[in-house]
Amino acid sequence: MFSRLKTRMTYANVASTLALVVAVGGGGAAVAAAKLPANSVGSKQVINNSLNGQDIKDDRVKGADIDESTLGQVPSAANADAATTAGSANTATTANGLSAGAINNPNVFGTAALGVVRAYAWNSSASANATLTNYTYNRSGGAVNVVHNSAGDYTITFAGLNLSAGNVVVSGYGGGATWCKVNSWGSSSIGVLCFNSAGAPTDSRWTIAVTE
Repeated sequence: MFSRLKTRMTYANVASTLALVVAVGGGGAAVAAAKLPANSVGSKQVINNSLNGQDIKDDRVKGADIDESTLGQVPSAANADAATTAGSANTATTANGLSAGAINNPNVFGTAALGVVRAYAWNSSASANATLTNYTYNRSGGAVNVVHNSAGDYTITFAGLNLSAGNVVVSGYGGGATWCKVNSWGSSSIGVLCFNSAGAPTDSRWTIAVTE
């Protein structure tokens, strides 16, 4: 029988047989896959971990399809964790009087010596003695008084505040080429001197700040 089969194995017969095998085994399978009924492929037909990012259309995975508990924190979002405590900061400081000119609560900036402002004032009267009530802060809660000793010579007192340590900064305020400096300080009083551009003592408005 093999001899008879051998006599009939022409090139055309072999080529056509191979073409049929390829069609059924490869191309035919592709055609069959293309004709799968709609919704016939589900989770059971998909091999686990076989799909890649390019297999999913952009923006097709929605929030409802994601288990948020499996997601880690975005690195830069860690800085926002403390932001929830900042919401009450403005309310708290306003309640302590920060928004109302003179600050009467000595605990507004805290009670420990941590490099915070201990006192500040704006001397708005260049040539008169005055008790300052606006734009002032005295950590002790006491009054803030300015004495005009002579031209360009002032003494400001923060009642009840110990000024034996810390730093004091004075700046001339207003128009004209005037400048001011600290003359001395101690106890609860600070001496301030102001000069014109020629270096002569002159009356001027000024601001002062006392820090730890």
